[in-house]
Amino acid sequence: MPVSWVEIALLLVGGLLGWYATRRWRIGQAPPSVRTPSRDYLAGLNFLVNEQPDRAVEAFLRAVAVDSDTVETHFALGALFRRRGEVDRAIRVHQNLIARDDLDPAYREQATYALAQDYLRAGLLDRAEKLLLQLSEAGTYRLVALKDLVRVYEIQRDWDRAIATHRDMAKVTNPLQPQAVAHYYCELAEAARANGDFEAARSHLRAARGDQRRFPRGALIRADVALDLGDAEMAIRLLKRVLLQQPSLAFEVLPRLVKALRAAGREKELDAVLGDLAAQAPEVAGALAYAAIVSGELDSPVLLALSREYANAEPAVAEMIEALWPKGTPLDDAALRRVGGALRRQALRNPRFRCGECGFSSTTFFWQCPGCKTWDGLRPLEPRDLAGPLPMSRAR
Repeated sequence: MPVSWVEIALLLVGGLLGWYATRRWRIGQAPPSVRTPSRDYLAGLNFLVNEQPDRAVEAFLRAVAVDSDTVETHFALGALFRRRGEVDRAIRVHQNLIARDDLDPAYREQATYALAQDYLRAGLLDRAEKLLLQLSEAGTYRLVALKDLVRVYEIQRDWDRAIATHRDMAKVTNPLQPQAVAHYYCELAEAARANGDFEAARSHLRAARGDQRRFPRGALIRADVALDLGDAEMAIRLLKRVLLQQPSLAFEVLPRLVKALRAAGREKELDAVLGDLAAQAPEVAGALAYAAIVSGELDSPVLLALSREYANAEPAVAEMIEALWPKGTPLDDAALRRVGGALRRQALRNPRFRCGECGFSSTTFFWQCPGCKTWDGLRPLEPRDLAGPLPMSRAR
């Protein structure tokens, strides 16, 4: 988006007026020495009037080198450039400030952090990291620098340094996302598992469990590793525990559980296992039914029964049945499968998950929200949100 030079002119004129206001005569005091704006400052305003913005910027940058009273104005100018996407100009403004030998230490720290933000916005992560490491040692910007460093390491997928930096941040304040470290260990465990290093994966998972007890993601990866190593019984125990602790993850648990039971030679026990889990909590029964409908796992009689009960009780699904099937038609297995197919098609077209923090929606599940970077922010949408308007006509 192009920069509004009227806005910049207003900022600069405001800075000039502020400079003038600080030199007004005070009652009962001798008048201070009168200063006029620098030649470069006036030249910059002249370039703006004549629609020569690039030359105006150069003039203002020269002006700040000789007039320390315009420092705050240039901070505002740099922030405006960054917001407008003119990151190269923001960098020049803040680099020019830092280069001044006579700059107040507080202003130098502020300019250093502003320059780090410029680099982050430009994607120059190595340069941003260098400045943030400097600021994270001490000073006013230590905490925000540590937070930004964590974000840099997350982007770089440098999970070891993210863990160390997050722990440094915890020494200063209570982190907003205390579960983040456990997720970092899970990221390391998944990378180790992908490389076939199961011992390292287990080590990282133990560290995650030591940081966060009853951590569903860690248990899911532990189940995956157990299956890789042929310990299907361990995987079954872990998956049952996850489902009872966090029913909303049924869409992650159900396919794994079917696979684990098959690997253990207990595929015929699927109905008994699912029935026992559903009997322990109503929310588990509903989560299993919804996961079965959306995923198409409707071969199990128990899942069919749970899904039928769920479909009759859920208003959004009932509306879908009304749209797809003649009124009064019993919801037999064929009709239920057709409803499940319609929901799956809707799920492929529309977002299935939404972040509770920022509202980001996605068809894919992420442990960390791509929008606001919150861990564990995404949740499955309710059927009433997922179903939406149906273009299908009622069956004849």
